[in-house]
Amino acid sequence: MLPLPAYLKGYGNLVLIRHENKWMTAYAHLENMSVSKGQQIAKGQSIGGVGSSGSVDTPQLHFEVRRGITNKE
Repeated sequence: MLPLPAYLKGYGNLVLIRHENKWMTAYAHLENMSVSKGQQIAKGQSIGGVGSSGSVDTPQLHFEVRRGITNKE
């Protein structure tokens, strides 16, 4: 795993999933992660558990959907 840029460290345990057509989803503050970098993810597959990692102190999930991510980012 590569070190995260400083602006992402507050997200704690973070899973980023690339989708077709330059879509990406992000799942942050996970207690644990059950996937690894480069792994193919199946629809409905568990990727981790809700937690309080990063800059939060109560269990929660931060979820984002973004478009326009390239292979270089």
